Amino acid sequence: GKLSLEDAVKLAILQNKALQATLQEKEIARGQVIESYQSALPKVSATGTYTRLDKVNTFDVGGASIALGDVDNYSVDLTVSQPLFRGGAIGAALRAAKLAELLSDEGVRSALQGTIYEVALAYYDALLFQHQYDVNEDAVRSATVQLEDVITRRRLGVASDYDVLRAEVDVSNFRAEMIKQKNNVDLAKSRLLKAMGVLQKGDIDLADELEYRPMKPVLEESLKIAHENRPDLYQAELDVRLQKEALRVARSQYWPQIDAFFQELWGKPDPSSTTTNEWNDTWNAGVSVHLPIFDGLGREGRVHQQKATLDQSRYRLANTQEQAFLEIRQALLTLRNAEEFVESQKLNRNRAGEGLRLAEVGYREGIASEVEVSDARSALTLARGLYYESVYGHAISRLNLQLAMGTLGPEPGEGGEGNEYVPDQFFLQEAPDAPGQPK
Repeated sequence: GKLSLEDAVKLAILQNKALQATLQEKEIARGQVIESYQSALPKVSATGTYTRLDKVNTFDVGGASIALGDVDNYSVDLTVSQPLFRGGAIGAALRAAKLAELLSDEGVRSALQGTIYEVALAYYDALLFQHQYDVNEDAVRSATVQLEDVITRRRLGVASDYDVLRAEVDVSNFRAEMIKQKNNVDLAKSRLLKAMGVLQKGDIDLADELEYRPMKPVLEESLKIAHENRPDLYQAELDVRLQKEALRVARSQYWPQIDAFFQELWGKPDPSSTTTNEWNDTWNAGVSVHLPIFDGLGREGRVHQQKATLDQSRYRLANTQEQAFLEIRQALLTLRNAEEFVESQKLNRNRAGEGLRLAEVGYREGIASEVEVSDARSALTLARGLYYESVYGHAISRLNLQLAMGTLGPEPGEGGEGNEYVPDQFFLQEAPDAPGQPK
């Protein structure tokens, strides 16, 4: 049935398999956050043992035999330890886990924008090929009418065999191009269905049209929007922050690790007396300090690695910012050229249409030949095709600009707890309009 671009995007958000796989990164990050709390919580361990001895040592005192221990030995050990100080590593690990969760959010946003872009591109491709098919179908219909008229004129002796042959060639050429465009339509719709993540055996009708919507974005404003919305910029900045926390963890190894501990042991025989064959317990508590003395080179090497990795992250952030500027500038220039191309082709299409009308009038009045009509029809078909290509190019330029600005998906922080984005709230946001050309 009828399928609009907006509905295609909604289906893709629900069904695209690559996007669904990326959404699981959010759950993985949430699990990492939960796991990170373990470093700050106490650790509790319990151990139970049973040992049976074949022989128990004894000694004689005053004619009486005293056993040292028992054949059956039981023990239960409970140990509780609480980290007190890790040189800042515990807080850094907690912050890093939360940053990783934010990083996964931006990864989901990036994948979502990529999916929307893929669906929109396939939809526009299908629209273009559908228009090209319609243009050539109209040309076949017009050329067929012309062929019938030429055949009639030949019977009346006012047209030659060459005129008939030329008219037949025109019909064949336009029909061949129509078949080619029909195949392109089918392929584009197949790509669209794949991007949507759905399997459909029947045909779909595209509800939207290729429309020319002029826009005059400004470079500075577009860059501002990009810095506020592009997920790759957020990812690069979050990566820098993550690496800072990793450096804090590495530096924490210069400090001692301090833990509080408590241990209690229940046993039979009495763990504090080998001669008492009864259940009893003993316990101890204290504070332990652990500091490797001969690990200086290892600590220094790890800190050096993390510093270098942090510098790498900063360079990547700067490169991502420069790449964003380049993509915005290229998109604006391409959009401006696309607008000029559309305006020129619109005028050319009107001229070609008027040329065909004049040629047909002249042919009916006997002052123009069939060849002139054929040439005029070919020129109109080409002009109509170029016009739709120019509108398509403008639509793709708009799409590229929206992708470069990061406005094909939700803004940072939007989206529910379950990543349930509502596409009609954000789909294909416009670039800011302003008078004049982009600077």
